[in-house]
Amino acid sequence: MMDARLSVITCDKCGEPMEKGQKILAIAEGKIANSNEELDFAGCGVRYACHIGCWDGVEDIGFLISDN
Repeated sequence: MMDARLSVITCDKCGEPMEKGQKILAIAEGKIANSNEELDFAGCGVRYACHIGCWDGVEDIGFLISDN
């Protein structure tokens, strides 16, 4: 399980509020901190979040990618 706190409460796709109990898709930026049988992910922030029903598998994420 992964926990995250979102400062923007609206869906990045439809603009409607995301509410408790709704399923969402979140794209997080970070690095792999350790890789054995499982990967340890050190995240630095959620860059994109939308309702599962809004996700169409297409998003221009070029602006999300950083080299840092």
